[in-house]
Amino acid sequence: MTIEMEKRVFSVNIVGAGGIASWVLHGLIRPARRFAQVTGSIVVVRVYDSDSVDAENVHHQNFRPSDVGKAKVVALCDELEEFQCEELTLLPCEWDVRKESDIDEADLTVVAVDSPDARELVISSKKAGKWAICTCAGDSFMFLTEESSKQSISMVVENAQKGASCQLPGAISEGKIEAGNFAVAAVAQTWVLRSLRGMSGEEGAKVPVSRAESTVLGTLGVMSDGDRGRI
Repeated sequence: MTIEMEKRVFSVNIVGAGGIASWVLHGLIRPARRFAQVTGSIVVVRVYDSDSVDAENVHHQNFRPSDVGKAKVVALCDELEEFQCEELTLLPCEWDVRKESDIDEADLTVVAVDSPDARELVISSKKAGKWAICTCAGDSFMFLTEESSKQSISMVVENAQKGASCQLPGAISEGKIEAGNFAVAAVAQTWVLRSLRGMSGEEGAKVPVSRAESTVLGTLGVMSDGDRGRI
């Protein structure tokens, strides 16, 4: 008689589906699927956002012109449907994260939305697991985790501007779109994948450190409380 071992399930929350999160999701799904296949695990990814795609979004977010009018999370999940399998589940959640009941329990949560309230909730929530916060403006970005200094965390929670775009004023209308959102999305994707590797038992899997960077000027600062970039 063959006894099948129960597969370990890893759960990832992505809060947001816009300028940063849409690229995080697209960058994550393919390697996360392969990770699950190789490790014999299951990865469940939930993406939360109530917004719909508008015509301006297609210039810098990972949406197609044919997606205009659709719920962002639905458009993203529909496009990535082919990657869903026994090892990978992708779930669209058509609401914003504002209170504890809005998110499912997860091992990892990436906050990539311009909402100080969502950031504060995830930081304080026991359901979020390990968390990372992504922000950007033009060519610059900040990537923060639990290892970040209190001062840097307060910058994106207490002193943050609500509804701030990842592009600078006039950038889209003038065709001067910057790539800070792409850059921080790559860091967030790496953080999720390396965190999953660490949780699956890989020793010494280092995760990205908290930092501020510019795609033009380079590193602007490391924002961790010491060198603690290990899981």
